[in-house]
Amino acid sequence: MYVDVPIELLQMNPFTAIGNDGFLITAGNSEKFNTMTASWGSMGVLWGRNILTLYVRGSRYTHQFLEQGEGFTVSFFPPDMKDRLLWCGQHSGRDHDKITETGLTVSSLVGPDGSERVTFNQASLVFSCTKAAALPLAKEAFLLPKIDSFYQDGDFHTMYIGFIDSILSNQ
Repeated sequence: MYVDVPIELLQMNPFTAIGNDGFLITAGNSEKFNTMTASWGSMGVLWGRNILTLYVRGSRYTHQFLEQGEGFTVSFFPPDMKDRLLWCGQHSGRDHDKITETGLTVSSLVGPDGSERVTFNQASLVFSCTKAAALPLAKEAFLLPKIDSFYQDGDFHTMYIGFIDSILSNQ
């Protein structure tokens, strides 16, 4: 059962939760959605709102769902779920039913605009976000040459900035 977590009471280290533990980005609705594992992102304040920033390559199946939808979820899991996150990061939703193959259980949330968002019952912490901006990253924007090594194949990320509508803890 999820309970709202006021932002002032949030206790997580974003550097380890994002960079080490990883999370699932999910976009779409319960009838058609995709989820992917990520370990790049950030949290902060922008435009007077609490935000979560994601980076998703254009080749990823989840990218099209992020482009089409108004919102998304970011779901963090307990350590014993690491194998399922790894599996979701190694397989495309174009070719696999990630839910069936990982045993994840879908849970629906309602965004402030009434749209449905998808997360999973096994998630320990969920951020439900409204998409505020989508900014394609381009080689010309990189100031340090070593960043180019992340894009040798030309598959650049889109940066998605989402307003955090709610934070939910699974109790």
